[in-house]
Amino acid sequence: MHLLAQVVESRSTFTEVKTIAALTVPLYASGELLYRRPDYLEKVTEQPRPEKMVVEGDRLTISTASEPSREIDLASQEMIRGLVDAIRGTLAGELALLQQNYRVEMQGDLTGWRLTLTPTDPAVQLAVSQITIEGVQDSLRFIHTVQANGDESRMTISRVS
Repeated sequence: MHLLAQVVESRSTFTEVKTIAALTVPLYASGELLYRRPDYLEKVTEQPRPEKMVVEGDRLTISTASEPSREIDLASQEMIRGLVDAIRGTLAGELALLQQNYRVEMQGDLTGWRLTLTPTDPAVQLAVSQITIEGVQDSLRFIHTVQANGDESRMTISRVS
């Protein structure tokens, strides 16, 4: 967590596979991620269709080419904030932030570590049953999210700077 806390900015590419019970085939997405200390996170999906999600402070903005931007106040949306804080807290190396909504288990060393987050906050439990984040040194490499309804997301991350 100390190494993660030293990262001022990181840029990565991602590929994501979502398995949804209501669909017969997985959904695939790819794009870029940007994190900038202390609380800026941007996810730009390029495939299969352009979408941009930006988290800055307590504001989440979602933009697509075909629809007007939507803005969500995270302070009033505990469930969404809990999900955002799982990623942002890990990127920032803020164990105390993670522990506000999750039971945190850490395994491994700098050559390969795993962080398992199990929600303790009832609002977050409505959305997710577990998030596993894997990394090497100060870089995230993989995020596996199991939603409360059993749907899953697996995101593979490759740092570019």
